[in-house]
Amino acid sequence: MRGTILGVHDGRGVLLGEADRRFEFPLTEWRSGGAPYAGQVVDYVEENGQARAVFAVPGASASPRFAAPESNSRVLGIIGVICLVVSIVIPLLPTVAAFVLGVIGAKQAKEDGDDTSLVLARISWIGAVVMLGIGFLAVLAIIAFVGTMGLAGMWHGNWDF
Repeated sequence: MRGTILGVHDGRGVLLGEADRRFEFPLTEWRSGGAPYAGQVVDYVEENGQARAVFAVPGASASPRFAAPESNSRVLGIIGVICLVVSIVIPLLPTVAAFVLGVIGAKQAKEDGDDTSLVLARISWIGAVVMLGIGFLAVLAIIAFVGTMGLAGMWHGNWDF
């Protein structure tokens, strides 16, 4: 039989089957990879008013009122981009966090095959590298300025700053 998962809570799932009948199933009856989620189209066997041997239907689109949960790589990419934006105000720690989250998120996005998450993660880590480079150049510029002022004072014999 074909149905749609309504929700999963406390180790049990509820699905809406044929003729708008609701069936419960323990998560031990879940036979597909990953965790079941609301809106997922499934195939199942009905036994004594419960769903058994619940499988996800590959390639079946969920009902428009349900949406698949965001992947972990997407969440990492979003947080990485937020850290990157915060790094404009607070330079070092959020920039390092954006880099780390971007690298981890990119790896996961490649494994998941999620292109949007991959773009977010790449924006995060590449932006962090650019921000760290700009910060490094700013520090070098300050050191060069201070050094130049010291040389100018030494050249003119004026050591009073």
